[in-house]
Amino acid sequence: MVSEGRKMYDVRAYNLTCAQCGKPIEELPFLPLSSSRPIYCRECNEKRPPTKKKDFKRKTKGRRR
Repeated sequence: MVSEGRKMYDVRAYNLTCAQCGKPIEELPFLPLSSSRPIYCRECNEKRPPTKKKDFKRKTKGRRR
């Protein structure tokens, strides 16, 4: 399987399935640390629309000088 320069982790021991199609997931580019977010197989993830990234704005209130 082509990993496109990313390190892929073997996650078969976690018994993960795709949140959309139910297909077993064997590799991920990250280790799943929590089960609170859905995980998608490569095919379903490619079909999903891109996520909107939030801009990080630093709060200036109470900042020390």
